[in-house]
Amino acid sequence: MGLFRTVFMNVAGVHDESKKGSYEWKKEHMSPDQLARTMDNQEKYSGVPAIPVDIGYHGGKNVGGSQQTGVISNAASNPGVILGMGLTTAALLGMFKSSFLGDKVGAQKMMQYRIMAQFFTVTALVAGVTIFGATYEDEAHQK
Repeated sequence: MGLFRTVFMNVAGVHDESKKGSYEWKKEHMSPDQLARTMDNQEKYSGVPAIPVDIGYHGGKNVGGSQQTGVISNAASNPGVILGMGLTTAALLGMFKSSFLGDKVGAQKMMQYRIMAQFFTVTALVAGVTIFGATYEDEAHQK
């Protein structure tokens, strides 16, 4: 229960009985034998599911049919998207600068540049996906 609610309830003279169904209340009212079994189970079973060693620690096995990828390898496979994102960011920053300086014509120009850069980014993304789809060969068909 939150600190504010606790203080408010104490000032109002209301005692909170919602603790009755909570884990702490059950723990306080368990027999010593039940409490010992519960504590053993808590040590044995955590709330975090186990991750298999071959997946969690890169055991060198191909699982799930996917390859390990990273940001750098993805950027290298389609650099047009990264370039388009940079151009879009530059146009946005230029638009903000022009807006803050009160240059309405310059802000409009930068908005147009931003739209062009976004079009370039989306076109590069679609082209990259199309090229990847056309050149992709499944490992099962190679064998």
